Amino acid sequence: MSFHFTEYTASQRKHYINTQQLYEYYIQKRQRYLREYHISMYWKKVGGKEYLTKKRSSTNKVVSLGAKNAETIKIYEEFKRSKAMLKEEIAQLESKLERARKLSKIEQLTRVPNALVNIYRKINELGLDEKMILIGTNALYAYESYCGVFIEEENLATDDIDLLNKHSKALSVVFDEVLPQGKLTEMIKLIDKSFEPDGDVPYRFRNKEGVLLEVLSPVQEKDAFGGEALADGFTNVLSLTMEGMQWLENSRIFKSMVIADNGKCAILSTIHPLEFAVYKYWLSTVSDRNILKKNRDEAQARLVTQLIKEYMVNINILQELESMKHFKKELVEIYMKEMV
Repeated sequence: MSFHFTEYTASQRKHYINTQQLYEYYIQKRQRYLREYHISMYWKKVGGKEYLTKKRSSTNKVVSLGAKNAETIKIYEEFKRSKAMLKEEIAQLESKLERARKLSKIEQLTRVPNALVNIYRKINELGLDEKMILIGTNALYAYESYCGVFIEEENLATDDIDLLNKHSKALSVVFDEVLPQGKLTEMIKLIDKSFEPDGDVPYRFRNKEGVLLEVLSPVQEKDAFGGEALADGFTNVLSLTMEGMQWLENSRIFKSMVIADNGKCAILSTIHPLEFAVYKYWLSTVSDRNILKKNRDEAQARLVTQLIKEYMVNINILQELESMKHFKKELVEIYMKEMV
């Protein structure tokens, strides 16, 4: 079984690289704004005196910084000046990104479902790239963009989006500033207000366009199947005991920028492509798995293995397989025999 990949043109590669650099810089600025300026600062009169007051936007928590004097006036003026400068810089970057969005359409790089990119734009902004990891078929979008190729459409994803909440990664400072209560449902509402819980399944959400979003959290060891709150504050997510979930939890993170159907971009975080291939090959061998899914799993394992061999020359397949400790040894050996 062999797959055909269409390589980016020189013009497409140039535009992709320029857009990636622009977007990464924009995200840095947005994170700084949320981290340092997600507050208001004003003068409050109390008992005939004015006090410099700071109010946190997300919690309405008010803190007095002291009575009005030369020092607090300087703090206030510097805050206003720095905040205005950063807002202006962000506005200019957004204008450049809008031009890049239009050019992405002209260059025919628009590719990825809008819903997926919208979700990851918010994940990027909140600094959750290493915590909320894309699993499943949608990971192929990250692999193909990294390689500068297009995978044939029939091998790509449906509208379903599966995210893994990595226990080993903490919530970001930016997330704590914007959503101090730490609830995943609040973050999802920030992305798209139409996302609602889908039935009685606590980790599944669906929006008005029918996009299905599942957020999974592997439990440690062999805890019972249950809906307990997670230690990191991501409540309303079901912790699952599923064979293979812990492998994903321990997998390395792989990032690549992708471009949506509407031209907007985001950086996807998913699992390392070689570990994806091993995991997908394992799924194809699970006896009680749906036959259609098994066939698709094996095809994806072969597709990603081919991508690695042809375009990811920095990955030494044999060497990395030998050092892969979080997968069962016999599974890695079977993959090596069948795929490599």
